[in-house]
Amino acid sequence: MEKVIQKSVRIPSDLVEFVDSQPGADFSKKLIGILTEYKNGELERKLMLQRYDEQIAERSKRLDTLMQKVNSASMIARRLDAFFDELDAANPYCQ
Repeated sequence: MEKVIQKSVRIPSDLVEFVDSQPGADFSKKLIGILTEYKNGELERKLMLQRYDEQIAERSKRLDTLMQKVNSASMIARRLDAFFDELDAANPYCQ
């Protein structure tokens, strides 16, 4: 069995009410249950954040690629507009 250390702490009343509302035999066991659950979930939360960071990086890369394609298409459109303007200017019969 783990060594139990006795501590005296000051806790705001709203947190005392929260701890008391949890399942358990007494205040200490309820608080230990909350802290244990938080501790066990920490690794899962870190892994979830890592997955989110990976998704953000992937989507950012995809967005950069799409922006390059949009810029390229925009440049082509401008060149075509300029080409047609030159054609119109060079051939007065097409107007």
